Amino acid sequence: MSMYEAAVLGTVIMMIVSAADYIRRAWIRETTPVPATWILAVVMFALSFWMYWVSPRRSWTANIAVTAGLANTAAILIGVIAANVRYGTLRVTFGPIQRWCLAFGAAVVAFWWITDAPLVAYALVQVIGVAAYVATVPKLWNARGSTEPLFVWVSILLATLCAIYPAWTKHDPFSWIYLARAVPSTTLMVLLIARANRRASESASAPLPT
Repeated sequence: MSMYEAAVLGTVIMMIVSAADYIRRAWIRETTPVPATWILAVVMFALSFWMYWVSPRRSWTANIAVTAGLANTAAILIGVIAANVRYGTLRVTFGPIQRWCLAFGAAVVAFWWITDAPLVAYALVQVIGVAAYVATVPKLWNARGSTEPLFVWVSILLATLCAIYPAWTKHDPFSWIYLARAVPSTTLMVLLIARANRRASESASAPLPT
């Protein structure tokens, strides 16, 4: 197996592991994910994949982070919906920032249709992705504990890091644009979740006032 194939396989395996673990946790109510969050994620990945696939550079493996990411988020969304149906808690309510992200996504599609510039439209979708992540930063920064599983996000980060080598080998600008957004934002999520969990542990171990 070549290093290229190993990197692609590593991305796929880590994405499968993260999706399976997230669905398991949602199914047993260890975490209570909101369907709207994952609907937005699937929409953004679907747009990225669509814009990438109409380009002459399209490849199943060069931009494996987006290819596997779409499958990952779609699987998680199905699992989250199934878990919410199981417990009778299925509600789909988009927050203000999520609604703006969806609206800007539609605007980017219109821009793409007018300009026929998939690379620019693809980059704009990644900007929307950054906005969606930024919206979670204050919440996680002030949290004492997180319902988001650290293991899942570490797995996603490792999958994204594995995808760097295929992007470098194939000189794929679409992949580099995605990775330039995904690696820092996923790293930030991992650090914030770890911080929130550490704060929860410190609070739990703190002596009670007498």
